Amino acid sequence: MKKTITLFLTILLLCSPAAAPVVIAAAPPQIVLAGDSTVTDHAGWGGGFAELLKDDVHCVNMAKSGRSSRSFRSEGWWQKCLDQSPQYLLIQFGHNDQPGKGPARESAAATDFRDHLRTYVEEARRAGIRPVLVTSLTRRRWDTTGKIIPTLDEYAEAAKIVAMEKKVPLIDLHALSIEQCHRLGPLAFRAFEPMSASGVDHTHLNAEGSRAVAKLVAAALIVQVPELKPWFAPRELLPDLPRQSKIQQTVFTLHETTATITIRQRNATVLVYNKVSPAVPNGIDPIYRRSGFLHPVMSPAGQTVTATFPFDHPHQHGIFTAWVRTKYDGRELDFWNIAGRTAQVLHQRVLSTFKTEAALGFEVDLIHQTVEKSVVDILRERWRITVQPTDGSYHCFDLQTTQQALTDKPLTIEKYHYGGVALRGPVRWLQEPKGNQAIGDKRREPSRFVNDHRSERVQGNHQHARWVSLVGQLGGKAVSITVLCHNDNFRSPQAARLHPTKPYFCFSACVDGAFDIDKAHPYIGSYRYLVTDSEPDPNWLDKHWKRFNNE
Repeated sequence: MKKTITLFLTILLLCSPAAAPVVIAAAPPQIVLAGDSTVTDHAGWGGGFAELLKDDVHCVNMAKSGRSSRSFRSEGWWQKCLDQSPQYLLIQFGHNDQPGKGPARESAAATDFRDHLRTYVEEARRAGIRPVLVTSLTRRRWDTTGKIIPTLDEYAEAAKIVAMEKKVPLIDLHALSIEQCHRLGPLAFRAFEPMSASGVDHTHLNAEGSRAVAKLVAAALIVQVPELKPWFAPRELLPDLPRQSKIQQTVFTLHETTATITIRQRNATVLVYNKVSPAVPNGIDPIYRRSGFLHPVMSPAGQTVTATFPFDHPHQHGIFTAWVRTKYDGRELDFWNIAGRTAQVLHQRVLSTFKTEAALGFEVDLIHQTVEKSVVDILRERWRITVQPTDGSYHCFDLQTTQQALTDKPLTIEKYHYGGVALRGPVRWLQEPKGNQAIGDKRREPSRFVNDHRSERVQGNHQHARWVSLVGQLGGKAVSITVLCHNDNFRSPQAARLHPTKPYFCFSACVDGAFDIDKAHPYIGSYRYLVTDSEPDPNWLDKHWKRFNNE
């Protein structure tokens, strides 16, 4: 009786002139993906594509590694796609159709490959399925100028010809992915590629790469098939916003160029991050080029407290990170002494520039990689640099570093007397040879180290320190830079290597023994830098360390 009354009332409402039209939402579609390994969930864009869809959309990835437009049918995978009875079927082949893949897979782009695509389109339509052709994801074969050398263009062209002939929607992923590669460049794109102990895979995608390429596919699909737009999660589909190259925040400004990121406080430079290597000075071997470090770091009065390409140790660059004695997959690697040409640390990409209510900063990725072929990216190091507000009498900024293994093999950091998070001071502060000897057009000036134990250069070497201060004179005026080591850091308070004659030191967790960096155990550190135009009071530094540690 209750159901009858409800039905009667519903009919009355529908028949009433005042009743609003009833819109019945379409059922969530089912989408099937057909293709080779570059479409799969584990090595292609398929996994990232599924993440972009709303939860109630059923996406079935039938792509299979190693298959071509010929073998996908002959092995029965195409029929399994049809048996799913989806509303939409995305089809991408080409990689394994190329010459050299064997007669069971090869298909000439101008003949058989086109015929296979035509048959796929026709059979899908007969089954009541709407096909969408996708041109091949590009291989990343780079020329010396950082541009892609296309290897699949004739297969991409064949797919476009069939799409036009059959009036079927087309996603030109080949062109879109090449444009994406050119926009990012060869080093930054490595963040999207699978990495193993044998080197980088320039064909397939890792999880981050899957999401990045899937956004290209989804955005193009919505243009070609607009009715699918409501079935994508809007937030997930939003394109990455262009990074702000200029940020103003109260007393701070940040300015990014193609080469650097500079942060100023009240028009005084605080620091400069180098995305590319600065020019190598005359007389210095170009082998010492390096990117991914801070220099110059400056005091409020404009004194530079760091150095790059110093003639005595040209591999030392401002504020930088590097390990010295390491082992990886049976290879001995030195990331610090780059003239040995076993390993190096490079800037890879800028992730973000940001501002908070009071501070300003940026996030970047650095790569610790081998130099010899094949080049292996062993660690990805993420820096988060945050410049903190002060009263203007000193500069303050934080460096947070996370070093994450990129392959299944660990990097073993062996016990050694230096290596880690380092600071190189001005050449004027060299203490050898003795005497007030001229260095070019500059003269040497006094400098010293002091730590929270009030120990200086010799006694303080390898002491476990909460902070270390490098103090000296430039032009007869006192200036200092102090590094605070956070209490949560690995092996904190960390041992600090203080060089007996040169103006550099580093917090070195490796002094206390070997350890591994692997996927389950990243190396994480947090350091605060204080730069003054005076010799700092140790008690003032103690207070800052406590503030840094929320004590």
